Amino acid sequence: MFKIKKIQTVKFLAKNTIILCAFVTFLGCAKEPVVTPVSIYCKIISEKLLAFSRLSNFEKQKFKKLSSTRLQQYKEDFIDAAETFELEWELLAAVAFQESQWNPKARSATQVKGMMMLTLPTAASVGVTNRLDPIQSIYGGAQYLAELNQMVEFGTSSGDKIAFVLAAYNLGITNVNNAIDELDRNPTTVTWLDLEEHLIKMESPMDSQNYSRGQQTVDFVERVRDYYYLLLGQNCK
Repeated sequence: MFKIKKIQTVKFLAKNTIILCAFVTFLGCAKEPVVTPVSIYCKIISEKLLAFSRLSNFEKQKFKKLSSTRLQQYKEDFIDAAETFELEWELLAAVAFQESQWNPKARSATQVKGMMMLTLPTAASVGVTNRLDPIQSIYGGAQYLAELNQMVEFGTSSGDKIAFVLAAYNLGITNVNNAIDELDRNPTTVTWLDLEEHLIKMESPMDSQNYSRGQQTVDFVERVRDYYYLLLGQNCK
């Protein structure tokens, strides 16, 4: 469900060169701007990913707008931090968008702050002294994700593991471990769908009247996934 694979441009082009070249020729005759097989392919991929997203049209448009404005101020920082901690920068940036919409001054009623919306204990654990400093926050969030990736030892696929890591980022690794223990199964056989179903049903002191804490975590994982895929589409080259 959450299998993350980079777009295989070369393989696609190898299989579709004739069709794409014909399409380029047709567009050229129509006196449109010069295009290439890669640009056509990337446009198709981007449109497909946008269509498959379960985000509302308002959310998609807002994401598109902020991707071309606010994200550009911090894109290189996301790339550098991701490389430092061996993450995909698109995944790191997707988490940041879900948390703060790339707003370095974001705050919540629960006192999490900054681009990656770190709690005070989490910030301290990764050496962040100023949560409202965007660079500290991005690097701190990247380090925390990398640490969670080392802690998660369950799941049947790489996609499941990433979903568990995101759930732990949102809910806390202890709470995720406890939820998996409640399933009373070998942790290595638990899928994200198993945990998702359990989280939705789980009752917690953190629940509000209309929105459970478990549902919030499930929504967090799903929305980060959507933003991640949209970023992959936008950055297809």
